[in-house]
Amino acid sequence: MTSLPLFPLGTVLLPGARLPLQIFEPRYVAMLHDLLDRPEDERRFGVIAIRRGSEVGDGAATDLYAVGCEARIDALAAASSPEGARYPLVVTGTRRFALDGIDASAGTPYLTGRVSWLGEGGAEDPTVAALARRLLAAHAAYRDAIGADPSEISATARELPYRVADETILELADRQRILEAPDLPSRIRAVIAVLQREAALITAFGAVPRDPDPGGATLN
Repeated sequence: MTSLPLFPLGTVLLPGARLPLQIFEPRYVAMLHDLLDRPEDERRFGVIAIRRGSEVGDGAATDLYAVGCEARIDALAAASSPEGARYPLVVTGTRRFALDGIDASAGTPYLTGRVSWLGEGGAEDPTVAALARRLLAAHAAYRDAIGADPSEISATARELPYRVADETILELADRQRILEAPDLPSRIRAVIAVLQREAALITAFGAVPRDPDPGGATLN
């Protein structure tokens, strides 16, 4: 079990995905300063989606999901505003973790979690190759339904469901379900199911989904 600084958000970070953030709330500024005191390759924290509550303010993040994703800081800058310092940064999702509990003894103004790392599993399953082909076909059908150009995805079998999910406009619950899938075959099947559902809804009702990302940066 490992201690990991936690950054609760109203979105789900997937392994391999990049996420722009702006940090300004004092407790998360303190988290960032603590991370910057570490060697560069150890500047990581856990992004975990909020089940109930909000990203900022008193009583924020009253309930968190059970699985999150470690975030590696790739780029960081400092900016100022009338409200104080802001830190735009870009992170990349690395590995999944299970949140075993909150470490109340950590003494940090931000949440620190006790986490266990989750493996991917199932890469050697004989069904993976066929599932990957079905996933690419479902992704092509989805893009056709929304009127988007075909997208060629170059990825390993392990990366493929994450890459496809990240290119698809999905609700938080769908992204979380994909993150929580216990192994690779289950994850590929979960993404296929979501793509087929979305393509069917678009075809039936003509309602093209809109990206819920507020301007490409989650504020905290």
